[in-house]
Amino acid sequence: MFKRLFIIGPLFVVSVAASAMSTVDSLLNVLDAEVVQSKDYIARHQTYIDSLCALRPMTPELRLSIAREYQHFQADSSRAWYLSLENAQEPIRTQAYIGFVSLVASTGHYSNAIALLNKPTNPAISCAEGYKMAWLLFSDAAANAQVPIFQEEAKISAQLYYDSMMVALEAEKEYSEESALWYASYRAQEKNDWTEAIRNNTALLNRVTPSDHLYAILAYGQAMLYEQAGNKEKRLEWLVRSAITDVRCGITDNGSSWIVAQDCFDAGDLQRAYRLIDYSLTNATFFNAPTRFIQTFTPGHLIASRYEYELQRYSIRMTIALILLAIALIAMIITVIYGLRQNKQLKLLNKQLSAMNTQLKNANKVKEQYICRYLEVYSDYIRRLTTTARKAGEKDPAGFMDREMENFYRSFDDTFLSLYGTFVQDFNALLKPEARITPKPGERMTVEMRIFALILLGITSSAKIAELLCYSPNTISNYRVKMKNGCIGDRDSFEQRVQSIGTLA
Repeated sequence: MFKRLFIIGPLFVVSVAASAMSTVDSLLNVLDAEVVQSKDYIARHQTYIDSLCALRPMTPELRLSIAREYQHFQADSSRAWYLSLENAQEPIRTQAYIGFVSLVASTGHYSNAIALLNKPTNPAISCAEGYKMAWLLFSDAAANAQVPIFQEEAKISAQLYYDSMMVALEAEKEYSEESALWYASYRAQEKNDWTEAIRNNTALLNRVTPSDHLYAILAYGQAMLYEQAGNKEKRLEWLVRSAITDVRCGITDNGSSWIVAQDCFDAGDLQRAYRLIDYSLTNATFFNAPTRFIQTFTPGHLIASRYEYELQRYSIRMTIALILLAIALIAMIITVIYGLRQNKQLKLLNKQLSAMNTQLKNANKVKEQYICRYLEVYSDYIRRLTTTARKAGEKDPAGFMDREMENFYRSFDDTFLSLYGTFVQDFNALLKPEARITPKPGERMTVEMRIFALILLGITSSAKIAELLCYSPNTISNYRVKMKNGCIGDRDSFEQRVQSIGTLA
């Protein structure tokens, strides 16, 4: 079995099917879905720990297992279980001591951890796991020290423990392939040979399943190696992988999720950044480690402030949009009401106009009837007058009739054109250019025009037209045929089109 060495090491997996960025996008979607279920995973982890606590007999080995399960889940509980093994037999006592000091250091109490490490009554840590714990302790203390002299002292101690760890790993590699891989990986990191370090840790990770919390630790180390190698895409990919495993294992001591949140924030993905930082802050509070809370709080405050600012902006935009929408709705309602009123008035006007048109048509019909009656009376009067003149011995009765007919035509033209002022133009518009008619000087209409003027008035019988105009029916028919032949379009509908033209003057 693999030793639970809390060591920073990389995992290198080459994606063949997709590019680096598409892989990251897919993993981020997976992380989103898992974060939604994070409370269920945490509850499951707590249930598992409770089941261990319920086992009997409560052996030192079982206490050590419970302390380790709590170590990345709830710091106070882990501390209590480790302290319960203070007087246990070896090697349990040493393993508990290493875990306890590592826990104290991981919660940010570096001075307490160093004091525990230097306590004469504590067990020896002369093994690779113990030296690594001490090396990480002093490395973190050097990174967080505020006083330069303490920082230098911590760096020296870290280097001494690192050298001891490498010696121990070299001694152990004859018996453990895993130790050999750790050793090769660290040697490559010393030489800044990131490719070789990744290659060795690839083989190392093949011995761990993604459901093991050690996978999350190794994936985090993978991200750090890619950061050193300058590959930002792979760095983010393995941070996300580490975070996914943390969530699925129900781990609350999250080392990756808050960094992923920060990267999402820098990339402009504010909503995802807020979800991840909220998840990380909630877990940091539950885990109760000052260092982790401080790490998470700083980007969390920035992300939360920006998120709140964007929410306020969105709220303002929505408020403005709602106000504008309300104004638009009010305007639309007013427009509809106004339109209904206008429509009502328009219907009333249309009704009045229709009544007026009906009256006008009736009046026009009456006028046309009077004109027709007038023509009948006038033409009959001329014939009677001519007959009387002939009987009275008029020397030129034909000339007398011609003079009277000229007066009749002139009166007819004036009367008709007073009602249909554009008849001449409208009539010619129905004829082909070569068939159009122009009245002679001194005349207002021609014989053809008078014939079709009577047709417009509703007198369509050639015999009746001949009687009114004092022509023979045959002459009237010939004129009608001539005009039809010269019309534009269908000749059969010519007279109907004539009847539809003209506007009352």
